[in-house]
Amino acid sequence: MTLRVVLPVLLLTTMALAACTRPAGPSPSAASSKPVLVSPASPSVTPSPAPPRPVISKAGLGYFFDIALGSEYGEKSAPVIRWTKPQVTIQVHGKPTKSAKTCLAKVVADFNALSRSTDLKIKNGPADIDLHFAPLATFKSLEPDYVTGNDGFVHVEWNGARVITSANVLIRSSGLGSAVRCHLIREELTQGMGLLRDSNKHPGSIFYGKYFPAPTRYSKLDKEVIRLLYSDAIHPGDTKSVVTRAVTVR
Repeated sequence: MTLRVVLPVLLLTTMALAACTRPAGPSPSAASSKPVLVSPASPSVTPSPAPPRPVISKAGLGYFFDIALGSEYGEKSAPVIRWTKPQVTIQVHGKPTKSAKTCLAKVVADFNALSRSTDLKIKNGPADIDLHFAPLATFKSLEPDYVTGNDGFVHVEWNGARVITSANVLIRSSGLGSAVRCHLIREELTQGMGLLRDSNKHPGSIFYGKYFPAPTRYSKLDKEVIRLLYSDAIHPGDTKSVVTRAVTVR
């Protein structure tokens, strides 16, 4: 029996790094003795208002730094990664039980109720997230980076701008009770949204690093962390200091 649900992350290089490179600006114009015609002033454009500052508890912000900055395998402390699409789609593979389908629908609804910027949606056909309900023996064939001994697993890819581009979620389809499977669905899918680290601080959290207890609902702190990551004020690549300046701690 696995003692924790762990998750590796693959960081794209080369092409991703090119996405971060800003093009050089135009060279200054050479001096000219010709008169310069001045166009009439354009109507002033009212700048878009800044997004509201998220309000979060001190404990919630601390937990955000524990869960959202870095990953279980790979970077232990790193800037924010997250999806930027207004809708992230999920394709379900395998034959989930009725209770697993009900659980997945509930997870999607709960996440969408917390997120300001990105909704999850289950669809038929190719999607952003592949969610597999499969026997443990097939996990390695479904995800080459799968680490043996885990009943739930997620592999996430992102680009050089730290925008998530895809995720592959594995959920064990047999040999588990429905409550444990529901916990794995909620944890792995939520981690596939960019909350990639475990913590041993809060047993009631879905990110708790030990296998039991296995909560099937978001805790109060979980909700704060999700709201913050998918608020309009947090962006891919934000560091701890940037996030701190973007929030109001109550």
